Amino acid sequence: MADATLMTNPVTPVINGAALTAANPIPVTTIAVAPSGVTPIAGNAAGTTGAVVGTLTATSTTTAYISGFSVSAIGGTAAVGPITIAGLAGGSQVYQMNSLVAGNTLAVNFTNPIPASAVNTNITITTTADGTATAVNVNSWGFRL
Repeated sequence: MADATLMTNPVTPVINGAALTAANPIPVTTIAVAPSGVTPIAGNAAGTTGAVVGTLTATSTTTAYISGFSVSAIGGTAAVGPITIAGLAGGSQVYQMNSLVAGNTLAVNFTNPIPASAVNTNITITTTADGTATAVNVNSWGFRL
């Protein structure tokens, strides 16, 4: 009976004080992957049993921003975490991940790119040494502005 009541008493959505219609649609904001005039950068590294560090490099006049990263590991079962992203405004971020014999990947895309803590500060993505891994890869992407 509750379903029948809902169907006979429809609710009209309201946006900014007006009914939602084709003439008054839901507002949508488009966000570019990177602002125009920036330099895309990548910080990629590969290793096996030691710590692996990917670095997004700033310059003396620019700030590095991270848009996302991935860490993949194959072979063994030891931890490649904590995975630490350092050099960020607001402090480091830490993630956890284990290696698997068949492989494992952690991928993170930030909705809003995160800036470095200052101009000319690199952003690093560092894994913990995994003494049993066959391969560990760090891939990171972002831009300089």
